[in-house]
Amino acid sequence: MFSGLAFLSLTAALVSLNIFFSLIENDLELLSFGRELAIAIVASLIEGASIWVVATYLPMGGRALILPALVVGCIYKVAHYQDWSHYDIFALLTFQLVIAGIACCLLFGHFSAAFTISLLFFICLAAIYVFAKGL
Repeated sequence: MFSGLAFLSLTAALVSLNIFFSLIENDLELLSFGRELAIAIVASLIEGASIWVVATYLPMGGRALILPALVVGCIYKVAHYQDWSHYDIFALLTFQLVIAGIACCLLFGHFSAAFTISLLFFICLAAIYVFAKGL
């Protein structure tokens, strides 16, 4: 279940990041659909297994989830070594974190927190858009 949710948040982050990068006219080089799917499956299996381990054995150890995020970042950096910079990896992980955070807030009924996260994220994206278009 955790791997499936990680896969959904990762693919939503990739699609959202691709749309945002096309808006600011920054090219996000993606591989073929099959390769991107395979990378997303491997990354989501790592994330899902890590979330399961932390939820089962370390209920208060949320800080331990930085390691799987770094592993996923390394997987995407190796897979897109020539095409992506470290900013693209950071943007992907940020988009995934925000999407997963909003989904968790909505799942547990914290609608004001989900709205606040969404609003702050869209303000940050608007600032990046204005800055990118101004250059």
